[in-house]
Amino acid sequence: MPLLEVVYAREEPLPVERRRAFACEAVEIFRQVLGTPVGRLRLAFYYLEPEESLGLLDAPPAEMRAQQADEPTA
Repeated sequence: MPLLEVVYAREEPLPVERRRAFACEAVEIFRQVLGTPVGRLRLAFYYLEPEESLGLLDAPPAEMRAQQADEPTA
């Protein structure tokens, strides 16, 4: 039984309509490409805050910028 895990990081969780549309497309792709019978695919969505992924590099908080400014550069 195939399992598709979707991990995404963004400001807000995906709306249920977008997740439902993704799930419908995933079921069809798995059916066509792998021959997975309808109802056999398992799908899990995992939402991450941007700070829990590489989004934490986008804009460091003010105290981080102050610490970085104090660090010597090589």
